[in-house]
Amino acid sequence: MGRAADSGSVRFLDLGDLMVEVDGEVRAPGGRRPAAALAVLLVHSNRAVSVDALSDAVWDDGRPRSVSTLESHLWRLRQVLEPGRRPGEPWSLLVTEPGGYRLRVATEQVDSLRFAVLVEEAGTLLGRGEAGPALERCESAGALWRGRPLASLADRPWATPTVARLEELRAQLAERHVDALLDLGRPEQALLELESALGDHPLREHLWARRMLAAYRAGRTDDALATYHRARSLLVAELGTEPTDELRDLHRRVLADDPSLRAVTAGPAARRTPDPDLPRWSSRLVGRERELERLTSLLGRSSLVTVHGSAGVGKTRLAVEAAHQVADNFPDGVWFVDLTGARDGDQVLDAITTALSLAAPATGSPLGAVHAFLRDRSGLLLLDDCEHVLGEVAALVEPLCRAAPRLGLIVTSRERLDLAGETLVDVPPLAVTDDDRPGGTALDLFLDRWEAVTGPTDPDDLVAARRVCEAVEGVPLALELAAARAGTFTLAEIAEQTERDPSTLSALGRRRRGAQPTVYGAVERSHRLLDDDARLLHRRLAVLPGPFTAATAAAVAEVTPVVAADLLADLTHRSMVVARGPAGPGRPSRFSQLTIVRAHAARALADAEETAAAQDRRDAWIARLAAEGRPRLGTPEDLARSRALADDAAALRSTLQHTLIEIPSLRGAEIMAGLGALFWFQHDATLEGSRWIEIAHALCTGRPGGVAGVTALQVAVAAATARAFAGGLDRAAPLCDQALQDLAGAHLDAEQELLTGDALVVLSTALGFSGAPERAAAALGAAADIVARTADPTLTLVSRVRARMAELGRGDPAGVLVTLAEAYRDAVTVDNWFGAWIASAIAHTAALAAGDPTTALAWSDTCLAVVDRTGRQQAPLQLELRANTLALLDRHDEALRVYVAAQAQVDRAGLPWPTAVGTEALLDRTRAAIPPDVAERIARGAARLTVADFRAPVVIDDRPAGRSAGPARG
Repeated sequence: MGRAADSGSVRFLDLGDLMVEVDGEVRAPGGRRPAAALAVLLVHSNRAVSVDALSDAVWDDGRPRSVSTLESHLWRLRQVLEPGRRPGEPWSLLVTEPGGYRLRVATEQVDSLRFAVLVEEAGTLLGRGEAGPALERCESAGALWRGRPLASLADRPWATPTVARLEELRAQLAERHVDALLDLGRPEQALLELESALGDHPLREHLWARRMLAAYRAGRTDDALATYHRARSLLVAELGTEPTDELRDLHRRVLADDPSLRAVTAGPAARRTPDPDLPRWSSRLVGRERELERLTSLLGRSSLVTVHGSAGVGKTRLAVEAAHQVADNFPDGVWFVDLTGARDGDQVLDAITTALSLAAPATGSPLGAVHAFLRDRSGLLLLDDCEHVLGEVAALVEPLCRAAPRLGLIVTSRERLDLAGETLVDVPPLAVTDDDRPGGTALDLFLDRWEAVTGPTDPDDLVAARRVCEAVEGVPLALELAAARAGTFTLAEIAEQTERDPSTLSALGRRRRGAQPTVYGAVERSHRLLDDDARLLHRRLAVLPGPFTAATAAAVAEVTPVVAADLLADLTHRSMVVARGPAGPGRPSRFSQLTIVRAHAARALADAEETAAAQDRRDAWIARLAAEGRPRLGTPEDLARSRALADDAAALRSTLQHTLIEIPSLRGAEIMAGLGALFWFQHDATLEGSRWIEIAHALCTGRPGGVAGVTALQVAVAAATARAFAGGLDRAAPLCDQALQDLAGAHLDAEQELLTGDALVVLSTALGFSGAPERAAAALGAAADIVARTADPTLTLVSRVRARMAELGRGDPAGVLVTLAEAYRDAVTVDNWFGAWIASAIAHTAALAAGDPTTALAWSDTCLAVVDRTGRQQAPLQLELRANTLALLDRHDEALRVYVAAQAQVDRAGLPWPTAVGTEALLDRTRAAIPPDVAERIARGAARLTVADFRAPVVIDDRPAGRSAGPARG
């Protein structure tokens, strides 16, 4: 075969990230610079591109490079495009010409060229009245579009004209796609396409006109008229223009109920589609608009679509609804195959031949008969419930996709097929929260089914309804079974039942004889497919009611981390575990079991008589993280431990519940002593932490001597700190006094003494922030005594930084500011976040006291950057001071936004507002400076803002510190 024929096996995917497909394998062009060279060559396909133009594309910094360097990048590109070229054979795709290079391609090799031709052909066919073929062209063109052409290179000067032309063609494609659907009499499908098209091109009036017409033809006259008013409002607001004659005339005709608007032009090839052989439900599909739109858009573009999700999420219902909607696109038929009862490959094949109404072949195999029947048909085959015969289904589907190119295949399964060309539509549980709407789409489904029996729900019952949704984590099967108890139990009773054990929910009446009469049975089907090791992990994970890391899973399951990771991957693949992702950059991945899965696991754990042992392993693991080898205050190890515990916060809470409340033990108190109050403060859970610490303190009271005595002392310090952080000075004072008195007579080893010193510095800080300078000084003095005995560098640093806080009320603020800048630099030098936080927070206050709001704002940036690094999302005092600073600088719009965020965080923490002196006056000044309507706009959404929304990267400069010494922006 010649080189020209070989070059035809190369395809250029330039509608999205630039990729090259060579002999069926998709790969990158070989690096950033070869990709830029390829992009400019594609922009000028089949035309010569000069060396200068290529150099400008490859190196966009304007610096000249040698021709030999350019040639090296082009050589790499040629290796990607023609990997099979024999030595000495000429290049056939990227050829050298005098003064430059040319990329020789055919139209069908370049997605953008094919796209342009298909869009043009669609327009021509529509003009001839051939809507069916026009729709095929539109769908083929749409399948090529993967994103903005040339992606990261799209904004280069040499690319922008081509990208703009292609984006305009895409807008035309959207219009022609909708026109074809309307001409074929499919207004409902046209409406689905229009939602996406108008989102991408909101100012194209023809799309608004098509939406009006589609709604009218779908029998939704009110919607059609509302569409006109939406379009007019948008055009007036964005362009300052009234609608054109096309929209106004259509509006008039809709008002007049013009019968000619209902006329549908069908292409000459149109024919009646057989009624689809699909199940039907009397209830409506709720909460799946996004997944339904994605699935219907894929059918016809992808030969194999797998609808994938865990037990009970509604995969079958979604797939069947999508099949109903696209049935007209498959004129040769739509077939539904229920594989619930199939147990092997023969039974899978039997179910398919039965659904296709095929007789036993006189010769050949049933598989051959299926291939022969479907080979040339444009049909849709839905294989439902495949996870238990996954291998058999995969072995049948893979050759079928090749043998029947016009066939569409939908597979529903709890596990993906893992075949080439398979497209996944993941179906998660319904949302139980939706921004301002507690309950989300899960509540929509539950109320739809509940009210079908009971009528409208009393507003007082909505709380119980939301409890049901939260208890089953939005799993539709469980929601439907819970709602089916309407008329038997009250909503409050059903909420209690689902919270106690959602796996007990079951169908009623004749539905009990169905394939999935209970939630437990639905999960049990997946459980039976697991091997023994996966079953062991599944049941032992029941003691982790929330997101957990692989390390914690390994600990509770008593397996190695490598084995745990492998089993978690397998359970995730089988939809028995949900991958939650990491809590932040550089953090480990987290996983969880859905509530209904965990309820099944808890039963299995109890049946195996392993519950107590699994709980003990969990508690021992958390105790090890919290209490053993405690790192020093503010060190990177301290931050790492804090994050590790936060990553497994659900396991921590379960352990505290078990060791402090259910079976009180010294282990629970030791965990709280190891955590202290600062851990909860760091993770915006001061009130929760205070509750646990108070319980631990009560447990420790009256246990003097030995390890328990040390634990009691550290818990008492933590309790005093928690009360001070929460503003309860009257309750913190006696605990502080008693702890300092106990410290004087305590027998501490070297490590215990240093850790107690760290805790005293934190106590002193909390007391200082809360306005108790005398007791803060006493706690700091006790820490200073330990410093004097040990000369420990970490304790010396944090004590010295904390001491600067006390100086603010006694000396010149400007002078204190200088020493704080030095202290901050010292803390940053040794990477101590606590010292950096305290120094920057007090420096902010000192700068305000010195009458220097500009420096104060810079210190605010520094402080919030430190806070954000620790993972805290809430810092109400720091935000309140920042707002005061902005108000002093007359930046009132910004100040109001920060005031709203600070007050919301104070309210969530249950603290008094305002905290800082002078806030009320500055807040009044800010409100007076902003018109009410502007203030309302600024405040909208500000209550949800976190520390990360206000952070700014900062460093400390190296200038000699002076009056305004402080952070410099980095």
